[in-house]
Order: sequence, then C-alpha cells, then structure tokens
Amino acid sequence: MIFFTIFGLAQKSPSKFEGVSHKARRGSLYKTLIPFLLFSLLLSPSLFAQTKLGSGTISGDFSFNGMYYIPDSLIGAREVDSKVRGNAWLNLNYTNGGFSTGARYEFYLFPLIDFQDINYQGQGITYFFADYKNSFIQATGGYFYEQFGQGLTLRAYEDRNLGIDNSLLGGRVKVTPWRGLQFKGVWGIQRHNFNFDYAKRNDYVRGLDAEVAFAEMIPKLSDKGVTLTIGGSFVSRFEKAEDKMFSIYIDTVKYFDFYNRQAIFVFSPTDQENVIRCQAVIPSDNIPQNVASWATRLDFSIKGFRLEGEYASKVNDPNLSNEYIYKRGEALLVSASYSMKGLGVSAAFLRADNMDFRAQRDAAPAYAALMLNYIPAINRQYSYQLLGNYSYASQPNGQIGAQAQVNYQIPRKTKIGGRYGTDITVNYARFHDIQKTFVALTDTIGTITGTEGYTSNFFAFGKNLLYQDIGFDISRRFDKHWKLMLLYNYINYNMELQGKNGMLKGNHVGFELTYKINDIHALRLENQYLIIPKENNLDDKDKGSWMYMLLEYSISPKWFLTVSDQWHFGNKKQLHYPNAAVAFVYGTTRLALNFGKTRAGILCVGGVCRSVPASFGLGLSVTTTF
Repeated sequence: MIFFTIFGLAQKSPSKFEGVSHKARRGSLYKTLIPFLLFSLLLSPSLFAQTKLGSGTISGDFSFNGMYYIPDSLIGAREVDSKVRGNAWLNLNYTNGGFSTGARYEFYLFPLIDFQDINYQGQGITYFFADYKNSFIQATGGYFYEQFGQGLTLRAYEDRNLGIDNSLLGGRVKVTPWRGLQFKGVWGIQRHNFNFDYAKRNDYVRGLDAEVAFAEMIPKLSDKGVTLTIGGSFVSRFEKAEDKMFSIYIDTVKYFDFYNRQAIFVFSPTDQENVIRCQAVIPSDNIPQNVASWATRLDFSIKGFRLEGEYASKVNDPNLSNEYIYKRGEALLVSASYSMKGLGVSAAFLRADNMDFRAQRDAAPAYAALMLNYIPAINRQYSYQLLGNYSYASQPNGQIGAQAQVNYQIPRKTKIGGRYGTDITVNYARFHDIQKTFVALTDTIGTITGTEGYTSNFFAFGKNLLYQDIGFDISRRFDKHWKLMLLYNYINYNMELQGKNGMLKGNHVGFELTYKINDIHALRLENQYLIIPKENNLDDKDKGSWMYMLLEYSISPKWFLTVSDQWHFGNKKQLHYPNAAVAFVYGTTRLALNFGKTRAGILCVGGVCRSVPASFGLGLSVTTTF
C-alpha cells in the first residue's frame, strides 16, 4: 500500500525535528555559583530532620553534583565555556494522613557537559503534585510517575544519572473497589527536559490499566503458596499531524512502469546511472494522530516457581525512529524462575519489533526523552567497570534474544564448599536483530519511508548478532577476614550499538578480594582485564586490551577512600584514566570528592543508555534526605 504522493523535486526545508537548542542565559562565574551557595545553606544539620507542620510532616531530599573541568586533548576531554558546572535539585514534600503534596526545584543552567549534550539544561520548579488516597481511591493532580505492567505500553519515570524525567503533567486516578482488583486511569502531557510551554504542545497521552490479583481475593490460594495475577492496559497518544516530505530514488529502467505510471516530470539526476531523485510527501491525512498500544500480562507463582509474561501491540505509528513506516509494532517478554535452598534457575525471552513509542513522532531516537514505554534489557547487569563500558542497549525497534542464569551454593562445612560455602553463578545471553523481508515497494523507491516497511517471522533471529555474554563467577569466604570472587566473561558486542564500526570480541577476567581488618576497617582490591584480540575490526580508539584496578579502604560506616585506574594498554596510545575519591557519610548525608579522568563511552541503566563524553577534573557531590 502507498501512503505518499510524488510531486517532484523541491528545495529542502529545515526539519522541525532536528532538535531545539534550549539556550540558558549566560552569566559570570559568580552568578553561576550563587544558587549553588544558597543550596549549600541546606547542609546545616539542624535543617535535616523531618519537620512537623500541624498534624502533618515535611520531608524531602537534596542533591548537588558539580565538577571543575580541565581540558585534556589526549583523552578527548574538550574545552568548555564554563569550567565550573553542576546539577542541583531539591524535593520538598508534605504529608498529612492520606493527603500529600510536594514540589521539586532543579538548577541545571550550567549542567555537567553530558547533560548539556542531551539538552537537559535550564532551571525552575519542574515537578509539583497533590495526591489523596484511601483504601478505595487515589487521585493525583500535577506531575506524576506511573507504569503499567512491565512498562511495554507505559512507563513514566525518572533516572537522574541518565538525565531522564518522563513524568506526566495531568491527572491520575486509581480505584480499588475490591481487594485484589485495581483500575488505573491517566491523562497527561509528558515532560520534555526544560521545555515547559505546554500551551504550545500538540500532544498528550491517555491510558487505562486493570489488574486482578486472585491470591488477594481468594486467601486459600495464598495459604497454599499460589499467586495468580492477570492484567491489561491500553494507552493512546494523540499528536496533531503535519505533512511529511522525503526523498525517493527510482531506477527509471528497472522500474519504468512505476516511473511512467506516476507521471514524474520534475526530478534531479544522481551519480547512479538511470537513477533519479524526486520529492514525495506523506499527507497529514495519512499520518495517524491517535496511536494506540495495548498489552496483556500474567504473573503466576507456586512455591519456588514463578512465571511472568506480557505481550504488547501497537498500531501503525510512522515516526522518526522507524523512518516513517506503517508496520504494526509488537513485543513479547517472558521470564521463568525456580529457586530452592542452594539453587536458583532463571530464563527469559524478549522480542521487540517497531515498539519505539514516544509522545512526539519526531523525537530524536538517540535519547530516551519523550519515551512513553520501556523495553527492558533482560541480560545480566554488571557493576564491573570494563563490562559496563560495553553494556547492552535495548533495541525497541528490532531485537530478539534470551537470557539464562544458574545460581548454586556449594554447601558450607564441606570439602569443596569450605566453612562458609561457595557461591557459583553461570549465565548466558544472546541477542540478534530481527529477521526482515522488505516489501517490494521499498526496492522500487529506494527507501522504506511511506510504506509498510517489512514483514518478519516472529521467532526468527536476524543475521546480525547484537550482543552475547557467556560468563561465570565464583565467590568464597575463607574466614571472617578474607573473601575472594573470581569472574570470567566472553562477550560479543556489536559496536553499532554505540554508533561505531566492528564487532568487539573479548575475554573479561578479574577478581575481587576483600580483607576485613575488623568490624570497622576493611580493604577491597578489584582487578579486571578485558583482552581484545588484535584482529577485531574496530575503530582505532577502541582497538586493544584494557586493564582496570581499584583499591578501596573503608572505615565503616562513615569514610570510604578509593584509587583506581583504567589503562588502555593494548592500544598504541596506551592511555590511562586514573581517579581518586573520598566519601564521608553522616546520618542521611553523603559528601564525596573525586579527581581524575573519565573515558568516553556509554552509561546504561536497565538497557537504557546515553553517551558520556571524556572528561577530566575535580568533582563534588552532596546528597541528603530529611
């Protein structure tokens, strides 16, 4: 089916979705620091305690993360216009019985450079709400966060480290008419960084969710260790449609009949013989303004066994991330686990096809801003530095894969298990793109835009491997002082996930050794190697093996001191990324100071990733709750 009209060659006009620069007012260094200093007054210990106001309570939290940047051409740390930068925010909440209200102030006028790169820049009251709930109903007005099921249709959430705040401004109602039965309804406009001119927005979101928990309705099921929950959700996004212009390329010899039938008189030649370029448009009438997504889910468990599953579907949603095709989207997430004393087994399967679902169809797909749903990464998540540099980023528009993991504890007080037992974890994960058969029209016009795109066999794996991880770790406590963990991973990582070339194939080996001097003092040594063979077809900056070493000394529960270094010893430049940090904890307040270098790469949380530029400098962070 053709959803577009060919009308000839036209002069290219600027695309409205190429990004809007939110430029903050420029001021002197002193003007930049004044708001930070005002925030620092909050560090007075007398203020950090829950405060009574009438019969209610005031609580909140505060965070500041700042850095003084130093340029370093060796690692690619660029010169920045304001060397002193920082992110700061303050939450204040008031609770009185079933009623609560609150607000957040954010100061990101001169943010850390990785936040500036994603346009998370500005200041003001960015979040406020009023909420009332009892056993029957909960009603919220203002900003709110919400998730339906696993998030395949809706997940409005925040992650401060990633610079994501996808809260909705509007209203939410939750009703629980009977125990175990709950209904949710939401309406709102999704936040987009610091662009708060909602009156000019042409988009909004509506959603319904229902869930039945039979174990809560039937106590006998719970008594037998059985839980059974079913649910379903429906989400609709509205956005006013406009004509979409794009270019097509036609081989006038190979596809003469099509060329002649369209009566194309205005075109431009290309450097390919017999191939012409002309302009086409998808009329606004052919772009759906209401895009619906629905899902159904199941959660069942009996004793040590648990099965979870959710299937979601989305109607045709031509948008920037899928190159404006009209194919239906769908996703399936299934996981199963079994646990008993000393043994745990889990497995999961995920397939996602054309499920990038955003509040605005022209939102840049490189960032998670304006993302309405969430397609998780089901592979094992690592906190180890070198593996974290190659974390798998979930691909909502095309991925299929599985993960399996076994946890086993060799019994303690045995010859193999030792006095305290030995823990072993083995895992395997593999993800591919999906199999695609492009519709015939895409070959005729040289693009998939304005067509149904492709067809795909649901359980067929594509040819391109995206990520593979085969790993195990062994952890054993020898006595009350010594503990050792050994780990190994073999990974395949498609560098296209970071917008680069090649397939990284590496062996990751390491150990973590902890020496507990006494109940207060402890030392921890971490050493990792990522061995990358020279034959890997990688960009020059990514070639060669890595080493990472960290030494931490802790004086529990207040002091933590660390020194670390990443060394790209297999690369011809042999760059070092040293870092030193000290942290102090007092009650609910944590202060940390660090100095060192950070390599360019990615930061990922649960399969959602963003780029991180190289940096060098002195950092200060303060967090507290009250």
